[in-house]
Amino acid sequence: MDEYLKISATIITALGGSGAIILCLANYLGKLWANRLMATEKAKHDRELEELRTQLYKVNQEELAKFHSEIEVYKQTQLREHSDKLAIYRATIDMVATMSAKVEMIVIKNKQQLSPEEAEQFETERLKIYGYLAMIAPQEVMDANDAFIDQLLALIFDGQFVKWEVIRLKL
Repeated sequence: MDEYLKISATIITALGGSGAIILCLANYLGKLWANRLMATEKAKHDRELEELRTQLYKVNQEELAKFHSEIEVYKQTQLREHSDKLAIYRATIDMVATMSAKVEMIVIKNKQQLSPEEAEQFETERLKIYGYLAMIAPQEVMDANDAFIDQLLALIFDGQFVKWEVIRLKL
C-alpha cells in the first residue's frame, strides 16, 4: 500500500500544479454529474410517487363510492323492512281490536255465542293475524299471540268463563 501512495505522490508531484487542477476538475465534474443523476432520479421518483398517489386516490374514491352505494341499499332495505313491520303490526292490532271488541261485547257482557258469520270472521281474522305475525314477529310475540288466541278460543267455542282483565293481560 505504501508503494501505491508513493507512486501516486510521485505522479502528482511530476504533474505539479496541473495534477492539482486535474484533481479539482475531476472532483467538480464528479459532483456535477452526481447532482445531475440525483436530480434525474429524484424527478423520476417524484413522478412515480405522484402516479401512485393518483392511482391510490382513484381506487380509494371507487371503493368509497361502492361502500356508500352498499350503505344506501342497506339503509333502504332496513327502512322498507321497518315500514313493512309497522304496517303488519298495525293491521294485526286493528284485527285484534275488532276481535276483542266483539268477544267482549257479545260473549263476555251478553253471555251469547257468536253468530256463524261472526265465528267465521273470527277464524279468518285469527288466521290472518297468525300469518302476518309469522312473517316478521320474533318467537316471543308468536307465543304471546298463541296464548291470547287460545284464551279467546276457550272463551268463544268451549264456553269457559274468563274475566276481561285476564284477556287484557294476554294482549
